[in-house]
Amino acid sequence: MFKVSAKLLVVSFLVSGCATTTVDYVEPTIGERAKVRFVASGHHGGETMVVGFDNAECGNAKNRVSLYAKMHGSFIKSKQVGVPLWQYGDYAANAKEYYFEANKPHHFLIYKKHSGVGTSISCGTFVDMKFESKRNYEIDFNTNNCLTSVYEITKQNGEYSRVLKSKGNRHISSTPNACITEYNNRIGTKVPLNN
Repeated sequence: MFKVSAKLLVVSFLVSGCATTTVDYVEPTIGERAKVRFVASGHHGGETMVVGFDNAECGNAKNRVSLYAKMHGSFIKSKQVGVPLWQYGDYAANAKEYYFEANKPHHFLIYKKHSGVGTSISCGTFVDMKFESKRNYEIDFNTNNCLTSVYEITKQNGEYSRVLKSKGNRHISSTPNACITEYNNRIGTKVPLNN
């Protein structure tokens, strides 16, 4: 009896330990749209969060995507909308794809949550991007060095490739005070506000 109970306890712990943060994002179903893949790459595991804002001053923050680095073969079913160059398998918690409204600015904070275990680091970057209609994008957050790279996936001569469009902003002190406050509250840092 003890062995069965112990196994159930371990399974329930694993399931609850991998529960994702609530995500509020609702994809557009009509109008001009782009396909966007978010990826948490790198060797440092743990949850990565993508937060969306209404404007560049970090207004009206909403959780958008929850990812887990180093979990290509996890039990969490992947989310795909058809962005080319998918290399993550059917069950992948570290890559998810969504439709986003095109031809309007999008503002994101992508950060690695502190796991509370060992010497886990917390860090993040801000990304501002306008997606073009009917185009494919990949936003890769590398958990090793907390760098975000935004790629457009293009097709030339029948072959798809990633073309670097921009890098995320790691200079948090150069962002508006509302963004610094949002960063500090979510990541647990103490970046001073601008005067």
